[in-house]
Amino acid sequence: MIISRRIAIVIASSFTCYLILYLNKLFFDSFDFLYGINWIFIPSGIQLLLVLVAVTEGALGIVLATFIIGLETYYLDSVLHTSITAFISGGAPLLARKICFDFLRIEKELENITFQDIIKISFVFSLLSASLIQIWFSFIGKSDAFIQSLFVMVVVNLIGTALVLFSISLIASKLKNNDSSQN
Repeated sequence: MIISRRIAIVIASSFTCYLILYLNKLFFDSFDFLYGINWIFIPSGIQLLLVLVAVTEGALGIVLATFIIGLETYYLDSVLHTSITAFISGGAPLLARKICFDFLRIEKELENITFQDIIKISFVFSLLSASLIQIWFSFIGKSDAFIQSLFVMVVVNLIGTALVLFSISLIASKLKNNDSSQN
């Protein structure tokens, strides 16, 4: 029973990530800065949210979705390159989660998350994710302008992540207030 639940979470996370990546590409592809880097990138926030909530299963769902999107749209000259990119995409939010909870002492339950916590989580994830991807892209020859690409990727990831986390936080706060006012 537990294994089937975990598989269901991986599949749901993968579908969510795939759908958001596809929709972002559909709506914002004309805002490309460089290969695979959009000026507007909401999936970064969804990726972090999936890992904050579903942890390892969320990360595996991101890997699966990113791999499929990579094969369909952003193929990197080999299945190995596309696979490594997918693992970086799933691993970065997992590593950011660990850093934020273990070293920055952000509460794991996320029920009392503050504005400052959201900024910290968003920044750590954005910097880590962009750095790992840009190092990898430079290594395989997909990024010629490392510093410029890194800066843009950090900024768009930070904006996308903060937007998603603030939105979820506001919605959760409203729902919590509605529940307490009805009791």
